[in-house]
Amino acid sequence: MSLLPDTKEETTMDQPIKRRKLFTDVATLVVGPEKQVFKMHKELLCSVSPYFKAALEGDFKEAQEQKIELAEDDPETIEYFQLWLYMQSILDKEETVSSINWGALIKLYLLGETRLITTLQNQVIDLMIRKMYDGKKLLGHKLKYEVFDKTSPGSPLRKLIAEVSAQIGVLPEWKWSFVDGGEVAQRDFLKDLVLEMYRDRATRQEQDFWKIRCSYHIHAEGEARCSEDTPNPDTVLPRN
Repeated sequence: MSLLPDTKEETTMDQPIKRRKLFTDVATLVVGPEKQVFKMHKELLCSVSPYFKAALEGDFKEAQEQKIELAEDDPETIEYFQLWLYMQSILDKEETVSSINWGALIKLYLLGETRLITTLQNQVIDLMIRKMYDGKKLLGHKLKYEVFDKTSPGSPLRKLIAEVSAQIGVLPEWKWSFVDGGEVAQRDFLKDLVLEMYRDRATRQEQDFWKIRCSYHIHAEGEARCSEDTPNPDTVLPRN
């Protein structure tokens, strides 16, 4: 996949200039409480994120300094993002889906959601589904609550978690108590879970989440949908 931003509206003469600028202007991201510094090419950041584009090309202090503070994010998440930005892959060549943990995937998805990087969100969703079919341990309750605490109703990730939880069954081992400070998130999860379990019982149809992964994606109007013919890494979800 090309790293270049869309240049369809530019003339042929303009395109080489745009491509040269792609690797000339550098922006600085200052990450976490330790203020770890990351240097990334401005045009790449702006091409994937309206948030970064507004910050680096607008009338804000960030545009004057070409520096953005990401105090709430952690360096590991930005490392994954940096790899994805340049390689369009969350995992390095030697890594497999078992190499990245659920917590890191959730933080990466939340980075995409808060910075409006929909392509990254979609790739994280795909990797999460692959990880579920990889036969490893599924997402734990505490991480589910974190997702429901930090996303809004209608989030594609909320939808995926509720639908997977309904299909594999989580109630037999459910601990009917609330973690301190997470009552709203847990109630939201329970509500979505019950709705999905009711729908699942009504249809009696087990979903192939890899095949329907596009229903958890965010696509612009007119953008091509995902192919359902891409081979599924596996066909059986682990059960509780």
